[in-house]
Amino acid sequence: MTEETSNPEHEKLMEVLKFTPRTYKISLWGYGGEKVMGTVDQEIYDYFKQRRLDLNDYAWDSDYADENNIPEEMQPFPAGSWYECDNLAHAHGVNRDAGTLQIEDETGETVYERQLDGLTGFSEEDPEPEFDCNDEVWIDQEDAGTVVFLGDSNEKGTFFEGEIELTQPFDITKLTLGYDEIDGEPIINSVLYDGEEIDNWGGSTDGKSSSFGFYIAGSKNATGKWEKYSEMDDIDYPMTEWFPNKIKPVRVGNYMIKEPGKNAWEHQARWTGEKWTNVYNDEEVKIKAWQGLAVDPDTI
Repeated sequence: MTEETSNPEHEKLMEVLKFTPRTYKISLWGYGGEKVMGTVDQEIYDYFKQRRLDLNDYAWDSDYADENNIPEEMQPFPAGSWYECDNLAHAHGVNRDAGTLQIEDETGETVYERQLDGLTGFSEEDPEPEFDCNDEVWIDQEDAGTVVFLGDSNEKGTFFEGEIELTQPFDITKLTLGYDEIDGEPIINSVLYDGEEIDNWGGSTDGKSSSFGFYIAGSKNATGKWEKYSEMDDIDYPMTEWFPNKIKPVRVGNYMIKEPGKNAWEHQARWTGEKWTNVYNDEEVKIKAWQGLAVDPDTI
């Protein structure tokens, strides 16, 4: 009697035939958010900078344009709708470097769970999902001098929840996580199994922070520092010398000050015409010295 030879293909077929169809839930959670990139006319960049408009406030506040008399032709996107400036890129999802992938069967049992930053997509010893870069965009892909808007809303929570019904055992190597890399940030925004895209039917995230800016393509390569504008603090105005406290400013406004003490902390304070106060409230502050702008900013 000869021992029956094992047939891997036969055994695999038998597993499939004996398998009870199941529904699997796929979840992605962690840190991520919504990120966009788009081009803006140079005239709009100059307008925001000259008027010292706050791009962060403009991005969120739908009334900002009316309140600040910004003509329509000088609006990079409708006020409050920053996500519409996206002719170069637009993605929403979990960050590949800061998320978790979990697969559960219909009983709620976890069949696979891994942190995304530990996955390479090509491990032979430990099966992993594949990664597929759908698009990759950078500020400097545009011609030097082009104004590029970069906006993002950083969030935490569950970014993807979807289900698949299988008639054979779940195979992690058939799962593909698609992502867009926007100025170096990889955001997973699609999930496929065996080539079929899975619908994202849910998720819940909380906003943590946001950032918005106009960047000049090519400027960092030339100087080592981005030429950019987001708010008036981004403008490098020439400053006066430091004046001692006994000399008072002739105009009401905000100035840079040094506090008394050995380690004099420098920050903004407001001169009311009578006293120095905190820029955020009316609390009086003590100063050692102050300096102001050496030029009229409206002439720059």
